[in-house]
Amino acid sequence: MPLWAHDGPGRCCCARELRLNCSKPAGGMEAGSRESESNPTRGGAVSEDDPAKSPPRPPSDPGKPLASPARRSKEETSESDSGRRKRKRVTDSRVLPTRDSASSGSDSSAYSSPLREPKAPVVPLTDEDGSVSYVFTSDKAAVHKYYNDVEKYDAKMARHERLLTSGRCSITERYTLKDTEAVITYAKSVLTLSSYQDGKVMNQCTGIVVEVDAVKNSAVILTSAWIICSKKPLDDWKNKEYDPEAKVNVHMLDGSVVECRLMYFSKHYEIAYFEIPQASQLQILSLESNVEFDQDVFLLARDTDLNLIYKRDKVQLVDPCEHQHNHYQFVHGPIPECGTGGALLDLSGKVVGMLFYKLPLVAFIPSSLILKCSIMWQRFGQLARPQLGLKLGTLGFLGIPRVDFMSRNFNISSGLIVGEISAKCDAEKLGIRAGDVIFSCQKNRVSSIVQLENVLLGVGEKHLEKSNDLSSEVDVEIGVFHVRKRTQSVVTLRVELSDHLEVFHSDDAC
Repeated sequence: MPLWAHDGPGRCCCARELRLNCSKPAGGMEAGSRESESNPTRGGAVSEDDPAKSPPRPPSDPGKPLASPARRSKEETSESDSGRRKRKRVTDSRVLPTRDSASSGSDSSAYSSPLREPKAPVVPLTDEDGSVSYVFTSDKAAVHKYYNDVEKYDAKMARHERLLTSGRCSITERYTLKDTEAVITYAKSVLTLSSYQDGKVMNQCTGIVVEVDAVKNSAVILTSAWIICSKKPLDDWKNKEYDPEAKVNVHMLDGSVVECRLMYFSKHYEIAYFEIPQASQLQILSLESNVEFDQDVFLLARDTDLNLIYKRDKVQLVDPCEHQHNHYQFVHGPIPECGTGGALLDLSGKVVGMLFYKLPLVAFIPSSLILKCSIMWQRFGQLARPQLGLKLGTLGFLGIPRVDFMSRNFNISSGLIVGEISAKCDAEKLGIRAGDVIFSCQKNRVSSIVQLENVLLGVGEKHLEKSNDLSSEVDVEIGVFHVRKRTQSVVTLRVELSDHLEVFHSDDAC
């Protein structure tokens, strides 16, 4: 018998309408509360096991448990107490499985029953005008069984909706199948690392495979030096402690774990390279040196269970906070701490930066600086960077009216604003003060901090071409607009070269 009939416009009756509109025999449940907002997927197979084994779906009200039928069938009533306790705890949001849970499963080879909506026990009813509609049968036992079956079906549907494959992306996260395929390909180069000190876990973060050596059957992974950092003060300008001897493991995507070898790390830029043995099969991601403010990008990182963290974002037009390094740029994020070392990619899949867990925004170091450091390390085995002793901001972020005023009156339309000066440094001795603007370095106009950092690394590279001695000092010429005197000058700073963290001394700063 068909479940619906149509006799003229607007005349249609179906099993779902019957569940809503037909009166229910005494002792039965209210059918209206069973109505689903959308048609379920027909014929899908779902597990009849404990629903806690599938990622749970959050209720509409986080303070309430998942909706359950008012009455339970005899089959459900016979569940064990432990099974019921497990069901009560399923109130968390949908999450991806851990490495352990992903590899575990039921030993039973039996399939669950198909997911099918119960067939309503209806009979045709002919009206006086000859039209036909459908009503419940007078067989109370059949109707009662139907409501019990509906109750089981709704409970099973709730378990089905908590399956890993049941969710769909929100409107704000929607992307095409082509986007998905590309991201999954890029994600094969993004791995998880963990470090150990005295047998205890020290840190966990993400890494990016950037090089493969077929001859040595190895790969090189780029990550944050945070992986071996044993003392991490909030202020980036204060000394950190590192343990280069710490054991570091790479967690491969197939679930295997491989110990890797530290090749090089920079304390100032907080980047590190590790060699992964027996890993020439890994795919690499290329680094792209160009990244612009307000550029569309996306984040790729992994959590401690290798689950992928993906988010579309934009490069933000903000400067670092006073406790953060000059060279950071920012995206909204967020990422967990273990996302440090993750990849920031442009829409073509090139790595334009490496992520750092910072607050309030997620920081990244641009790939241009990473590439510069990598080349210097490969050529000389060390990094040389002049330390100016200045905390800087971007003039362009002041706002267009003020920049226009400075451009018209002082011919200064771009540059870097001096925020703070390290006590007793050469810049302070030569009259540079907070609020002054640096508009050039080594005769190169600078409008961003990254541009200045690249010039400074170039100075260090030229020094290393002549000598490996980092104990000497170098001259750095900078153009300065003195905001108080409203004059411009070119000063030459005699500064130290170092491959260590630039420490900022502010106890006597003006």
